[in-house]
Amino acid sequence: MERIERPDTDGERVVVRLLRHYRGLHDRDGDGGTLASLVALGQDLRLPPAGSVALASVFQLTEALLRRRLITECCCSCDYSADERAVIRLLGARLPRMASTGSVEIPHGLPGALAWAILSVRSLCDAILVVPSHPLQIDDPACPFDRPFSA
Repeated sequence: MERIERPDTDGERVVVRLLRHYRGLHDRDGDGGTLASLVALGQDLRLPPAGSVALASVFQLTEALLRRRLITECCCSCDYSADERAVIRLLGARLPRMASTGSVEIPHGLPGALAWAILSVRSLCDAILVVPSHPLQIDDPACPFDRPFSA
């Protein structure tokens, strides 16, 4: 299933690769064995096991809040889906000082659990995941997950 070549240490690619792996396993197996497989892939990408678990929490909480699965590109695609870009934006955004309050990057705010999961990813993976590698462009202050099929 995994056809992407050995990854660089670029944080965006690591996050997208883990998200695609997470979605592929969920689509195929449901919840069975997903976390163990995600941790194993994360270790191959030089992430600590706790960092992979924290990323899985971000993915699960995001899907629960959206009430839909995250849409990813094919595992061998060089392009990012709108949801993949939105997750990268979410991980790289400045978080508000208080849960559920908005910011320029996240105008509607974040529930506390998702904000904590993001902070956990940052603290556990900060040497490896420098997300995003390009400055965030906030042309549209709307939620990036509102338009999952846009380019």
